[in-house]
Amino acid sequence: MNEENPSYIEKLKQNKMFKSASAYAVLAFITVQVASLVKDSFGLSQEFMQTLIWIFIIGFPVLIFFAWAYSSKFSTLKILGNFVLVLLIGYGSGSYLWVTNFALPDLKDELEKDNYVAAWDQLNLLNSIAPFFYNSETLDSEISLPVSLDIKETGVKVSWRPYSADKNYEWRLAGTTPLDEFRLPRGVVHIKLEKETYQTKHIVEANPSFLFDNHPIPPTFQLVPIEMYKKESIPEGMVAIDGGNFIPALIGEGITDYNLSTYFIDKYEVSNKEYKEFVDAKGYELFQYWSDMEFILDGESLSWEEAKKLMVDSTGRQGPANWELGSYKDGEANLPVTGISWYEAQAYAKYKGNILPPMYHWAKAAFPAAEIGAPISPVLVKKSNFSNKTVDEVGRSGIGAHGTYDMAGNVSEWSWNIFGGRGLTLGGSYKDPTYAASSTVPTPRFVRSESIGFRTVKLLNPRDMNPFGDPIVRQEPKPLDFYKPFTDEEFELYSRNFEVGFKELNEKVIYIDESHPIWVKERVQIDVGYNNEVMDILIFRPKESNYKKIDSVLLYPGANYYRTPPEIDDVNPGEYGLDFIVKSGRALIWPAYKGSMNRITDMNVTFPSTPDHLRRFRQVLSNWTVDTSRTIDYLQSREEFSKENIYYTGMSYGALFTPHVLLFEDRFKAAVLYVGGAYTNIPPMLDGKNHLPRLEIPMLLLNGKQDYLVPEIAPNTMYNSIGTPTEDKRLVFYDAGHWPLPRNQMIKETLAWLDKYSD
Repeated sequence: MNEENPSYIEKLKQNKMFKSASAYAVLAFITVQVASLVKDSFGLSQEFMQTLIWIFIIGFPVLIFFAWAYSSKFSTLKILGNFVLVLLIGYGSGSYLWVTNFALPDLKDELEKDNYVAAWDQLNLLNSIAPFFYNSETLDSEISLPVSLDIKETGVKVSWRPYSADKNYEWRLAGTTPLDEFRLPRGVVHIKLEKETYQTKHIVEANPSFLFDNHPIPPTFQLVPIEMYKKESIPEGMVAIDGGNFIPALIGEGITDYNLSTYFIDKYEVSNKEYKEFVDAKGYELFQYWSDMEFILDGESLSWEEAKKLMVDSTGRQGPANWELGSYKDGEANLPVTGISWYEAQAYAKYKGNILPPMYHWAKAAFPAAEIGAPISPVLVKKSNFSNKTVDEVGRSGIGAHGTYDMAGNVSEWSWNIFGGRGLTLGGSYKDPTYAASSTVPTPRFVRSESIGFRTVKLLNPRDMNPFGDPIVRQEPKPLDFYKPFTDEEFELYSRNFEVGFKELNEKVIYIDESHPIWVKERVQIDVGYNNEVMDILIFRPKESNYKKIDSVLLYPGANYYRTPPEIDDVNPGEYGLDFIVKSGRALIWPAYKGSMNRITDMNVTFPSTPDHLRRFRQVLSNWTVDTSRTIDYLQSREEFSKENIYYTGMSYGALFTPHVLLFEDRFKAAVLYVGGAYTNIPPMLDGKNHLPRLEIPMLLLNGKQDYLVPEIAPNTMYNSIGTPTEDKRLVFYDAGHWPLPRNQMIKETLAWLDKYSD
């Protein structure tokens, strides 16, 4: 070998590249091993360990080049040391700049928008790349909570994903049981439990009830005990609902704790194809499926033969009203069966060996156990078929808390229970606005609507039918003569709770949105004058109006806006079907009253029952009065709005406590109350009925005769008690439940009333 011209291999040996590479490999191995031993103590994630390995892998070819270039100048040790130093400086400075300038700001931005899953993903990315430049534990406590899982079966795979994710969103593995505790991001999550030979179980839960600003956050979110069921133990097409305590999320039920045994419920609404099996099996001809029914039409009893004449399709054959020649139309096999009466739904359920769901069993299957008094709106309803022109096939939208589908929207569903001789329909339909998800609507049992379907249940404990299957009876309010108006001295003392002081509004425009073809949406913020709080006001101003100065209609919403309101920026006049007010050339004004929208608190919106609840409730009533007065102050400061033509409209809960606002704010020209009245069995100090004779404002009351929540005596009591002259008050009853009221008739009455008292 020529020593003056060494070979290529000799050159490689001489420049110390092999030695440097070998030393680097040993260093990398030792570093990874040590990091693995101490990762739990230092909170290093498995993702970071993978990142560390990749750093060494990517650094290897760079080291080769470094060793080749500087082998003549440095020893192997210096080459390795200098390279590792450069590697650490590069990683440290780069990571720090990325964390401080990009990653952390993005994470905090997602938190501010309540995008907990996105924040969770960003935190995991930080943990995998650069866990040394922030407090991971503090961030994690803001983003997620530990979840406690009580399940006795082992080997159950636990996966989750955000409830709002689409069908193709990848499931994330939390672990396999035994799994006492695991972390999940806050918000509504969909949990899936899988084990071979067992029915897959779905759970939808809010983690935790993050709906209230000052609601105490538990250290651990405790899921209710979960039971897994063998596939063969569950009837085909049904899911098991674990027994236990729950609070039904139904308008009109109040906050009441119930206890049910385990039962099965249909996963989907009954389809046309399934109902055809009943028809083909001569279900309309066999009296055994109808034998225990009492057929009532307009208060008159009918025989079975007379009743069957009312249960025919469009061609006169036995079957749903929208069928032809005893069958459904082509392409509609998987649509939910509609056009069937309560009696037909009951007969089909009996044919299947089941019953219609009592409203309590229906509610337990539909809504998460953690939700009190309201469904997981707006999350559930965003994935459900509401405010649409067509019905969907079964199972296409809105999975419920336990793996059922379409329990919110698509079609309303018959329940077992009777109220005032009528059947109760639940969940709302594709035609309804989203608030119908928690509505309980009394409906004549012979109604065969294209928007009403059903599903069935199988009770494992027949005792659950008593009392849950009994007719619904609501508590009657106190008789009118029970209430005595306050004396002038008493009222003067009481009035001090509602005094409004002067303070600058300090108004600020948050945004003006002109994207809607009919209205301009403004979000304005003002100081309310108490507790250094501010209040947002949503103004829906018509783009076209025949008025020189725009009339204003202030809305007081129903209880759902104090329980689980939508995001303030998602609110629009269509929520309550009040878009007609804006179309008429008036502005709809929707303040974020204390306890609603982005000012939600842990206030219990049920009627006060304890001394502390009474004290807090009186304070809230005072807050509402101030909020209203400050809103009117703002409206009167704007040139485009009329200073005189300002109207009050209350919806349900907003109509029950009307007196407390109208008594202490005299700038309203007139009031329109939807499905409200004087119906509160609370102590006289807070009961509006004791102050009604002092009210003299023109008032229109629109109510349903079959209102499940507000019976006829409530609006009658208000109408008869207010001091308004007879010619300036009007009470109208419709053949309807709590909500909605007949739209065209409601619009006609409302606009005529506003016109009557407009300058």
